[in-house]
Amino acid sequence: MASAWWRNRPLLSMELLAGQKKSSPFWTFEYYQTFFDVDTYQVFDRIKGSLLPIPGKNFVRLSIRSNPDLYGPFWICATLVFAIAISGNLSNFLIHLGEKTYHYVPEFQKVSIAATIIYAYAWLVPLALWGFLMWRNSKVMNIVSYSFLEIVCVYGYSLFIYIPTAILWIIPQKAVRWILVMVALGISGSVLAMTFWPAVREDNRRIALATIVTIVLLHMLLSVGCLAYFFDAPEMDHLPTTIATPNQTAAAAKSS
Repeated sequence: MASAWWRNRPLLSMELLAGQKKSSPFWTFEYYQTFFDVDTYQVFDRIKGSLLPIPGKNFVRLSIRSNPDLYGPFWICATLVFAIAISGNLSNFLIHLGEKTYHYVPEFQKVSIAATIIYAYAWLVPLALWGFLMWRNSKVMNIVSYSFLEIVCVYGYSLFIYIPTAILWIIPQKAVRWILVMVALGISGSVLAMTFWPAVREDNRRIALATIVTIVLLHMLLSVGCLAYFFDAPEMDHLPTTIATPNQTAAAAKSS
């Protein structure tokens, strides 16, 4: 029996290795394809988790860790970019609708500005947070660790609430807009706080609290900044412009 087991050992090794994934080089398409290998059910489940944060439930362990993806965060950010840019243009148009001196000019630059802000936030903030958590993990060994992909995934899905919020920002009432931004900030900020608190709660108390406060403040800066720049910024292109005619110029010269 021992000799039979020894003869079949290569076959057993092949069976064990058959279940392992082949890792492709990072410059190949197959390497990045794995980050978008997610089905519709998983995406909707993660969106639901970002909209309904449950105290005591870790969003990463509950919904993301089994298969973190970039598909959902990428398209959520892209949709949010166009929602903010288009809603900002419509809001400006509706505010000045009916004014004879107002001439509507589409502001296409808002798309590129919104894309820069949203994608920079969705990638650079997770990168900084991941680096900070790795640094603290080297000092406090029992800290819960998250991968960079998991952090990007959390931030991407946490932005979904701002898509319907940006559409509702078209309503030309500042009070309504600020209520909407506070609701969206409360939901998405809760997701971030409850997700990353387990990663820092074993650290120094001041460092842990400062980390969570910084995460929430940066999130608030994004939401309030988008509202203030794309929707509450004063528009000067509707003001009437007076062009002096030659006769008016000559009359002014004589009177002087």
